[in-house]
Parts: sequence; structure tokens; C-alpha cells
Amino acid sequence: MMCLNLTRYEEDILRGKHGEAKQLAMRIIAKIAESMGAEGLVEIVSVQAMAHFGSLHIAGRDWLEKLACMGGKCCVPTTQDPSSIPFEKWEEMGYDSEYSENQLRLRDAIIKLGEFPAWSCTPYNQGSVPRFGQNVAWAESSAVIYANSILGARTNRTPAGLAICAALTGRAPGFGMYLEENRRAQIRVNVEAGALSDLDYNTIGIVLGKTVGNKVPALFGIPQSATNDNLKYLGASAASSGSVALCHIDKVTPEAIMGDPFRGEKPECELTIDRRILDETAASMCAPPHGQPDLVVTGCPHSSASEVLKIGRLLEGKRIKPGKGFWIFTNYETDSLMRRMGVVQQLEQSGVKMMVSTCLVISPLVGAYRTLMTDSGKFASYLPSEHSVGLIYASIEDCINTVAE
Repeated sequence: MMCLNLTRYEEDILRGKHGEAKQLAMRIIAKIAESMGAEGLVEIVSVQAMAHFGSLHIAGRDWLEKLACMGGKCCVPTTQDPSSIPFEKWEEMGYDSEYSENQLRLRDAIIKLGEFPAWSCTPYNQGSVPRFGQNVAWAESSAVIYANSILGARTNRTPAGLAICAALTGRAPGFGMYLEENRRAQIRVNVEAGALSDLDYNTIGIVLGKTVGNKVPALFGIPQSATNDNLKYLGASAASSGSVALCHIDKVTPEAIMGDPFRGEKPECELTIDRRILDETAASMCAPPHGQPDLVVTGCPHSSASEVLKIGRLLEGKRIKPGKGFWIFTNYETDSLMRRMGVVQQLEQSGVKMMVSTCLVISPLVGAYRTLMTDSGKFASYLPSEHSVGLIYASIEDCINTVAE
């Protein structure tokens, strides 16, 4: 521990002066910091943790319950990724009862720990919006790249077990994306594909992830008119098809607006994304379908109010065909707002199912669905292998036209 530069407060936590749970959490943080060669710890202002049984399993459940039983309490605002079940309708939809009971135990544990029960991959749409330059410890990969890139905050892709330690102590190991020198762009990416559709932003992210890996790209050619949802999907796709944690976008993201993202150095390499590459990549994301699509899934990351409203307008006067399904994954806040506007009621009358607080990437696929259709690059990257299904990757307009009449 002596090689780490710790504050008096951090040393006091290690000595157990702030309780057993904080002491255990700080021991873990300090060990990881030492192993990564960090000089010290950074103070964080928020945490995006994980509490979904689909990833944490029994060991993760026991870990969170242990910290709660030890009296652990979050000392910074802490949210978590989606649940592995839709809390309000898991019985109705036929989720396994033992599996669901484990998820419900995780829900109880995070409440005892003092987390905010947000259950979403988009904490920035729920009030957790760090300022430029602030340090956070976020676990969700799509939220990590959004925080680093769009908000200009600083975070590593924080493992689930480490995230809760950061929540209990307000500290994280000071390495990686917390350090200025690691935020310099390394690869120049020229986007020369003409007008970009919503689906194109997902596909650009897929190309980035498959091409740059964990390097830091700087994009040129993205219009300033790109919406937050466009950028959300670009980042999520880059983080899921690769491991990109930060992406600078010329004239769009804070650090690219404030100065040269390459910090005066030459890029390691340069690549161009043109229309041919986008179209070929989009086609390559379609896993061999088992017949016509049975189910459309959208909202990965969780759909915003603008996206749900758009789907409502596209489905106006239409109904989902018999034997087909249409699931929108979103958070509680968006669902509540859309209900107050009457949009959810209209969607449900059309046969749409609102999947609130959950995500198909980390939950079972209930129902006899063999071919899925999605407009999400992240869904397209994960679902075929997660659920052994065929998949069609297409625009939301094409999805609706395929399963609605």
C-alpha cells in the first residue's frame, strides 16, 4: 500500500475507521490501483454499477448482499444497469421463478446499499449528468463512452465488482481514462458517406469497434446536427463491437471543440468510412434468419422519449401482425412521460410491449422467437450469440413495415 499516494481520509478507510464495508471496498480499490501502476486514487462524483443477475450470477448476488449486511452505504449517487427481468411483468411473460427470485434479491440488496433504483443503461437521461472534467466510475460500456465522449467526463470501463467499491468509498484507481495523456486521439477516421440515417450512426460505431479496438479515434465528417440519440447509438455500437471507451468528434464533442484531439501529435493511422463500407457492414450484421422475423426489439441503449414518440407516430393507425411481437426497451422515466402523453397507451393498443427497466442482452428471451429484427447496433452485435437466434439489422421504419399492418 505504501507505493500509493493516499489521502488521510483514504488511509482512515483502510484502517477501518469508516466501517467494515468501506474498509473491504478500499482494500480492493487499492490493490487494483497498485496492480495497474496508479500513483493514487481519484475522487468520483457518481457511479453506474451493475445488479443484473444475467451477468452477476450467484457470486455477484452474494457479493452485494454481503456488503449490504456489513452496513455498506453508497456515498455518491449510484445507479445501475437494467435488470434481467421486467419487474412489473415477469410473471405474466413467463420468466423462470428461481431466476427471477435471484434478480429480486439483487434489487433488495441495492436498495439496502443506498443505490437509486434507476435500472437503465442511460443514466444521463435520468439526471446523472456529470460536468466536463469530472471523474465518475461507470460500468455500463455504452454509458462509459457517452460520459467520456459526449459529456467530457472521465471514467474507465469499471468492472461491476469495482464499481460498487467506488460507490461505497467515493474513490477509483487513478489510471486509464482518468489521466490526460491517455485521452489523446490516436486514429483519424474520415466519415465520407453523404447524408447519414439513424441506422448509419449505429453502423459507424460497429465499423469503429471492429477497426480501432480499444484505441481512441477522432471522427471527422459527423454533422453538428447529429442528435444525442445518434451519438448514443454510435458510441454503444463502438463499445460493443470493440472496446472503445472514448471517441472524439470534430466540432461536436467537448474535447474536440476545445482543441486538437491529437494534442499536436500525428495520428497512428487514418481510415475512411464511405457508403460502401456502411452498407457492407450493415449487411454483415444480419445473422442467418430462421424464416421471417417473429419479433422486433429496439432500445439498446434504452429508448429516449423522442424515440418512443417517433415509433408511436410511425405506428399510428397500424397494428402488429398476429404471431409477431414488438418490444421497446426503455427506462421508468421515459415510460412515465410517454404514458402522460398517451403514447404508451396507443402503442400498447397497437400490440407493442413496453419492456421497462430491463434489457434483452442480459436477460432470457421468453417466447418461441427464432428470428429477431432490430435497429440497434449493440443488439445486433450481441443477440445472435446470446440467444442463438437469427437476426435482421435494419432501420426502425423497415422493422415497423415488416411486422405491422
